Amino acid sequence: MKRSLFLTLVLSFCLVPLGRAQQVTGSGTTNTIPQFTSSTTIGDSIIKQIGGRVLVGGEPGRLPDAELSVVDFDNQFVNGLQPVAVHGIISSNLNFSGGVRGDATSGAAIGVIGETFAQDTNDGGGGIEGLTLATSGFSFGARGEAAGSSGDTVGVFGIDNSPTGVAGKFINEPGGNILVGGVGPASASRTVFRVDGHGTVFADGGFRPFGADFAESVGVKGGAEHYAPGDLLVIDPSGERRLSLSQSSYSTLVAGVYSTQPGVVASAHRVGEALPNNEVPLAVVGIVPCKVTAENGPIMAGDLLVTSSTPGRAMKGSDRARMLGAVVGKALEPLREGTGVIQVLVTLQ
Repeated sequence: MKRSLFLTLVLSFCLVPLGRAQQVTGSGTTNTIPQFTSSTTIGDSIIKQIGGRVLVGGEPGRLPDAELSVVDFDNQFVNGLQPVAVHGIISSNLNFSGGVRGDATSGAAIGVIGETFAQDTNDGGGGIEGLTLATSGFSFGARGEAAGSSGDTVGVFGIDNSPTGVAGKFINEPGGNILVGGVGPASASRTVFRVDGHGTVFADGGFRPFGADFAESVGVKGGAEHYAPGDLLVIDPSGERRLSLSQSSYSTLVAGVYSTQPGVVASAHRVGEALPNNEVPLAVVGIVPCKVTAENGPIMAGDLLVTSSTPGRAMKGSDRARMLGAVVGKALEPLREGTGVIQVLVTLQ
């Protein structure tokens, strides 16, 4: 009798928590981690574990597609902040620390993948956003670094599949530098390229585009569709700051050549303005293909060229008395007969 009473007291002490007596009951779903639904009952949580993979949130029946999958459908602010699926916070004085870190150790894997599938035309969201609230020292919102000392590596890589989109966009809201490029160690790099808040470009190495002439974008009489690269153009006598095809020999109204592939095009229009459809690039300096005719004799390399009676074509100048102010440039190639297109060094004189 004493032995039975002792066993009863021991079992009662083991099964009843100290300080209170309560019984935990409930039911759950397979693969779902339980949670307390009240102080004495358990039920399903939003966390599922299937094998070694864990899913937090998600619609019914969804399986985890990674070692840790977090799915959030929240459409309201949480603690005054925008809703996010994963929020990592760190408070550290160490130089290299992070709230969230993703590592890829082999193959073509990616450390962190951020995607947005929003279709809203007003605010489509972004795959990844970087933000820093630092007001001093060297800080950055987002950083890309290729640490390998060989190979075709890229620190930051942008791809855009929309014909109206951009692969990379930089905005400086207070109006400071938009872009700065440097060489050397990050801690002591030397700036060699800069675009300031006015869009002015500064470069130690100069500017080397494809194309061999400097052109001005200028309006033409009758619309650009009536002109073609290589045409010899003159100032239109209407006085409306526009050009037209050359029509007569030795015209002192000669202005330049319709550029085929200008290296630089100067314009009176700002970047954000819609470009008019009645302008063409007028080569005023440099080497450019030009339509010519041998109506005043064969053209040889080095000949001075003037307007001809053939519309839009240059010819060799031979009447020195009429050439002052009528020369468009020097021939760099010959044309022995007929008409054709040759390379011309544009030197108005």
